[in-house]
Amino acid sequence: MMVGFYSQSFCGWMSFVCLAAAVALAGDTFSLGWEVIRLNSFGLGVDIFVDGVGLVFASIVLFIASSVFNFSGLYMGTSSHPIRFHGLLMSFVLSMIVFIFVPNLFGLMVGWDGLGIFSFLLVLFYPCHSSLSAGMITGLTNRLGDSFLMLVLLVNGLVYGGSSINGDCFGLVSFCLVIGAMTKSAQFPFCSWLPRAMAAPTPVSSLVHSSTLVTAGVFLIVRYHVSLSDSSLVMLQWASLITMALSGLNACVEFDMKKVVALSTLSQVSFMMFAVGVGFPFLAFFHLISHAVTKALLFICVGLVIMGYSQDLRRLGGSFLNVESVKWYFGGACAGLCGFPFFSGFYSKEMIIESVLYSNVGWLGFCLFSLGVLSTSYYSARLAFFCFFSGLLNSKRGGVSMFRYSGCMGEIRVHSFCLGLFILSVVLGGVGAWFFLCPPSMFPCHVSKALVMLCCPFGLWLFWLNSVNSSHCSKSSVLEGGYMMVFPKKNVISQNVGEVGDVKIREWKVLRESFVRELGFLDGFSGQPFVYAGLTLSEEVNSSLDQGWLEYFGPGGLSSCFKKFLDCNNYMSNHWFALFFIVYIFEVVIWVVTS
Repeated sequence: MMVGFYSQSFCGWMSFVCLAAAVALAGDTFSLGWEVIRLNSFGLGVDIFVDGVGLVFASIVLFIASSVFNFSGLYMGTSSHPIRFHGLLMSFVLSMIVFIFVPNLFGLMVGWDGLGIFSFLLVLFYPCHSSLSAGMITGLTNRLGDSFLMLVLLVNGLVYGGSSINGDCFGLVSFCLVIGAMTKSAQFPFCSWLPRAMAAPTPVSSLVHSSTLVTAGVFLIVRYHVSLSDSSLVMLQWASLITMALSGLNACVEFDMKKVVALSTLSQVSFMMFAVGVGFPFLAFFHLISHAVTKALLFICVGLVIMGYSQDLRRLGGSFLNVESVKWYFGGACAGLCGFPFFSGFYSKEMIIESVLYSNVGWLGFCLFSLGVLSTSYYSARLAFFCFFSGLLNSKRGGVSMFRYSGCMGEIRVHSFCLGLFILSVVLGGVGAWFFLCPPSMFPCHVSKALVMLCCPFGLWLFWLNSVNSSHCSKSSVLEGGYMMVFPKKNVISQNVGEVGDVKIREWKVLRESFVRELGFLDGFSGQPFVYAGLTLSEEVNSSLDQGWLEYFGPGGLSSCFKKFLDCNNYMSNHWFALFFIVYIFEVVIWVVTS
């Protein structure tokens, strides 16, 4: 446990140092270059670039890491390998720091690869089949993104003779850079690995989903935004819109608590990517840092709820209504996530939504964007309701005594790793908007202001109308409510509807639920084709090689031939006189016949 304590102290002090350095620089930059290798006109070097953006982000990352290390001491206290866990977690954080301060492609690959490798090892920390499957999907998808960045490094070195991007990127480099960032940030069609990564311990998920692995792609696009082509940014816009809609709808019907929070991360990262795609990279970065502290706090509270009772929302039943510390922290995180006035998430989301209203987004894009924004309020309210208030409808409070008397924590311990994140999630947005963006209002139109202000209350009203106001809370959702409006129950439909129509309705319902719950069937596409191809290849190899010609000409066949040869030699040695006499008679017969 000393490794976790020293890591917590180091991250806390370094967070303060980075924040102080950001204030001291006051908009200036500092850079340091070192050429590693030079081959004629081609050179590879490492550049260290220190500016206010990098220092602020590093300060947030280190502060979140300090809180996560404090929480992991409680959560992983019974683990059999705490030193290995905290060592991997610290390496993961250091890889993110390298990624932030080394902007050129050669040095950036060190932090980028470190994030992928250590995330793979952390997802595999629990020795079970689900962790192995999730780790393989996570590792392979991240290696795919690494290959695109390696291609960018290769092409950039052949064209410019260096490892730094200078000027505008032409088509191939720009597209490869965007696709690499999309794989790391789990954008469509690479979004299926992020919910699977929930097999990792909750402290790992808190870092991955708040400020490290998932946000690395966003930070990369923000860094190189001015160098990207318009066509690659358009591709990024539509990929982020599709991801935002699919993840938001999935979170509205999911009952696994950690998966709901993971899908909310997917939705928020898509929100940032869309802001960068439409030309607002600074607002995307502002939402990145405000979302980081909120999501870290939410994951820590989810970990406390899981430790106390269950991970299934349907089994909680308002279990933690009287646990004041967890209730307020959890409620504040949900409020910040959905952009409730005047939490940190409100300021960044308000600016981005208002800017999108005045951008050149088409009607289809605006509808997908609105669906993603409204679904955020819906699943945030749904998450808080099922954790704390769903049992009030049926006068049930299961799990309170288990949580209180399990002896797993105290009030002071909970405040130690939640209070700082809660304060930041409340004040960071207002302070950041005042400090970085001087004008309090970007656009003076009162209609757009009203629309932005009503997004969060409208989503909460939809949840109340659809779930809380219904007697069957565990079975209702936005999609099921819409389905019942289009396809009423059988006793409402005319009796002339035949059995064929009922079968088609059931098939459509199953198809619709599979589409929403599997992120547009991407869960199956990301895992099952590879498994099926591997099984088919193994069967062909077994039939053609192991049971085919390799059975006769391989090691097994050669061993059988040598064995038969040795048996024959042994027989000849044991019956040498009879064999000599037979050969002698055979030679005499041949001599008589030929003579």
